[in-house]
Amino acid sequence: MKTRLYIVLALLATMLVGCKEEGADLRPGLYVDTDLIDAFPGKEVRISGQASCYTGLKTVTIRCEAWKIDVVDEIGAQNPVVWNFAYSFVVPDDAKFPQELHITATDKYGSEMKKVITVRYVPATTAPYVDGLQKQMAVDYDDEAGQGVYTLKAKLYGEDKLRDLLIEIPAESVKETIALSKREEDIVWLHTFKAKGSYPMTLTVTDHSGNVTVSEHQLIVMKPEQVDEVSDYPEMWAFKTAANESDYIFGFYQYMDRKDDYQYEVHVYAESDETAFMFSPTQETNGERKFGESPFVEDRIISMQSDPTYVQGYKPGKGYWGLYVDIREKTIKKWALDNSSASMNTLYVAADWNSWTFDAMKTAETPYQQKIDVTIKKGNQYFSFYTVKDDWGHVWRCWKTEGGDAAGWWYSEANEGDSGQLPTITEDVNATVVFDTAIKWCYIIKK
Repeated sequence: MKTRLYIVLALLATMLVGCKEEGADLRPGLYVDTDLIDAFPGKEVRISGQASCYTGLKTVTIRCEAWKIDVVDEIGAQNPVVWNFAYSFVVPDDAKFPQELHITATDKYGSEMKKVITVRYVPATTAPYVDGLQKQMAVDYDDEAGQGVYTLKAKLYGEDKLRDLLIEIPAESVKETIALSKREEDIVWLHTFKAKGSYPMTLTVTDHSGNVTVSEHQLIVMKPEQVDEVSDYPEMWAFKTAANESDYIFGFYQYMDRKDDYQYEVHVYAESDETAFMFSPTQETNGERKFGESPFVEDRIISMQSDPTYVQGYKPGKGYWGLYVDIREKTIKKWALDNSSASMNTLYVAADWNSWTFDAMKTAETPYQQKIDVTIKKGNQYFSFYTVKDDWGHVWRCWKTEGGDAAGWWYSEANEGDSGQLPTITEDVNATVVFDTAIKWCYIIKK
């Protein structure tokens, strides 16, 4: 009888052992995207990976005692079989290197899998950046006081913490170092000039990794330019100073978008480094106002209508540019346009809207321009473009603005064509139509 009892107990024990969940004796899987991190004090570090376990996970921890990192993902209530994790931290400013990050995945039975990631010191490689300064800057000279006060205002950026800024003005025997401590620094520094003249200034910014940025500037100490008062014009137009307006049937004045009070934006194409642009609130080269660059201070936009010889055209350089003009602050900013998405689809043009005769335009030598030679008939006042790909989906046209006509690349949801209005044509005119797909502008020029 006892023998039978022992057999039953043995069988029962065997059954209980067999009821243990399959895979409970396996350790969790743990994948981390790296096992070595290069960093320096202040750098943001990101770690990501995946933990997995057939029986279900309980926690994922990330720890570094020296840097006081102690992160625990409590996932026990869910017990997922897969857990993706990502964690970011900033290396402490007083960090010692190398250090180890310990990552541990634990399943619901307490089994663990660990990974150790080494963090070593590697200095930053990106040089600091100086923002807010132009190459040439005007310093107003007060004849009565016999001085001109220059205020340096700049914002400095660094990947690593900035160490110092060295300001040098050799003609004034200025060689001053300003200690820095952060990755972003706002600088305000004053210097008084006792005489008019042109003074080179050098700024040298150094970060704690040893990266250095040197920027050269020219301070022009001069009597203030007597510029004209400005108004907040409802619209502005850009035009090329060297172009002959009488050669243009359409497109000489390029419409500028009004972005804010006194602020206007336009996209332009400059054929060469000598191509210059002026800006006007009316479609007149010598109208009520004409804005251009100061001959003394680079990138300073002014109007001196009483003596227009003191205003010159703004030269952005050869290429496609966005220009942002603030006539109240007398500033202009430029940026190169990204033309990678500029359309090179076949364009079709009708120089006589009434005839509905469209001709395919030929691709010009300039990458983003297409052109065709046409004859505009007497009395005709319209022209139109469309892309065969879009089947009238995109149409070039003029539309009425608050202050007058503007032109641009218009999207027709109804897939209907539209046209632009020309000046009245009093006799047949042979012309070349140039459509620029990068700046979405059109020129019609007499041949």
